[in-house]
This record gives sequence, C-alpha cells and structure tokens, in this order.
Amino acid sequence: MDQVGKCVQKMSEALDAFEAGNHDALGQLSEEVSGLEHEADQIRDDIRNHLVRQLFMPVNRGQVLRILSQQDSLADIAEDVCVLLTMKDISVPEELKEVFGRFREHSVNAVNLAGSIIDELDELAESGFGGAEAEKIRSLARDVAFAEHQVDVDAHELVRGIYARDDQMSVGEFHLWMRFTQTFSGLSNTAENLADSITMILDMK
Repeated sequence: MDQVGKCVQKMSEALDAFEAGNHDALGQLSEEVSGLEHEADQIRDDIRNHLVRQLFMPVNRGQVLRILSQQDSLADIAEDVCVLLTMKDISVPEELKEVFGRFREHSVNAVNLAGSIIDELDELAESGFGGAEAEKIRSLARDVAFAEHQVDVDAHELVRGIYARDDQMSVGEFHLWMRFTQTFSGLSNTAENLADSITMILDMK
C-alpha cells in the first residue's frame, strides 16, 4: 500500500501539471508513475509468492489475495489516469476548475483513507479482530464510503458541465474527458471495495 501511495502521489503531481497547462511535464511524470506501478507489481508478486498454502494466517488466504489485488488496482488506475492525460493536449474549462479540484481531492482522500485502514491491520490482528481497533476500522471504512459518495456527486457535476460545453470541444476532447472522468472515478470505487473487503473480515470473526 505504501507503493500504491507513491503512485497516487506522483499521479497528483501529473494532475498539478495538467491543471497548470504544463503539458510538457506530463510525459515524464506519466513515465514515473508507470515505473512506480511496475514496482508495485513486483511487490505484489513477491507477496503472492510468499503466501504459501501451508502458511498459517489469521485470515483466509483468498481474502488476503483479494485485498492485495484491490490495492494493485489502485496503482493501475493511477497509471491509466496519467496515460489518458498524455493522449491529447486538453485543458480544464475555467468554469469547471472548482468541481475538478473537488473531484481530485475527494478521490485521493478516499485512497488515503483506505491506506489508513491497511496501516491498522497489524494492530487489528493483534487485537483479535475485535474491540476498539475493529471499531476504528469500521469508522475509517465509513469515511471511505462517504468520500466515494462525494466523488460520485463531483463526477456527476463535472460530466454535466462537460455536456453543457460539448459544442466547444472537438469529438476527441469530449470523449477523452468522458473516459478520464470514468477512469478517475475508479480510484474511489476501488478504495471503497478495499475497505469493504476488510470490514467483511471483521463481520466473519
């Protein structure tokens, strides 16, 4: 999850460049995100290779692999977002900059909150998956769900704004904005799924 956080942070730098209209920097930043994502894949594979079936774990091996896959998906999405930013030189319409900023902020917040849940897993296991630590995890999961809801609201507003200005965009620009919005929304959706996977473990204990 630390490596995923690096991917998302570098993606945020790419978004900063995008909003500033610094398209020249996007290619390099996109390559850096791709490199970080590749490192995340290597870490994922290393963990999988060490999860031998004979290893005793406090949770089911399949649950661990699902959580691992969801973390990996976050890095994949960060890479996909950056690739889309390099497809064509587009800019954020002035009237949409505010909602675009909220869209970004809430999406990254959802990932960071999911990361906080992962950070708590050691303590959760030591607590026997109960007590105050379990309640802390559930509270964080609710925060992730609320952040995901905020992203949905932002995405709907952003898409409405894009449709309202579709006559000012080329067909390519319009479709790129639609794809970007859908892809970027995947960050918060995946973060929520990750949080749900962990709360499901609590419910089964």
